[in-house]
Amino acid sequence: MTREFYQHYLQALANYDPASADRSPIADHSALVNRFVASDTSSRIAEIHAIYEQEILEADYFTSCQDYTLEWVKRLQVGNARLDAAGAAVPVSIGVENGNQLHLMVYLKQENNVWKIYRVRDITHHYEAAIFNDKAIRDAKAHARKVLP
Repeated sequence: MTREFYQHYLQALANYDPASADRSPIADHSALVNRFVASDTSSRIAEIHAIYEQEILEADYFTSCQDYTLEWVKRLQVGNARLDAAGAAVPVSIGVENGNQLHLMVYLKQENNVWKIYRVRDITHHYEAAIFNDKAIRDAKAHARKVLP
């Protein structure tokens, strides 16, 4: 499931066209996202994307990258899932610039008996976007209200 998601997602990210953003496979609540991403996660990401000048998601949530190219897609590596009571953790490495790899830990949970991604941590940079931090979202919304033109 994780491999299939990243194969499709990375290709769509590499081919992303801002002029058709709402029809992109990586758009919030697209068919791809709905199939592979937990509903609470995709809803949170959409909520954050709607905040003017938010700084919670400065890069793509599922890759921790701002840009991606097709030649990096072939370097995708997906490890074996580690199961525990909360779900599954799957190590994922994606190709990035200069022949390097970006290491992620992708967490899945079951939603309607289907494994779906609910959390992604950037292991390489010891970073995780605060998409479930209610205070950060409230603060971003408050900031947006102050600076909206």
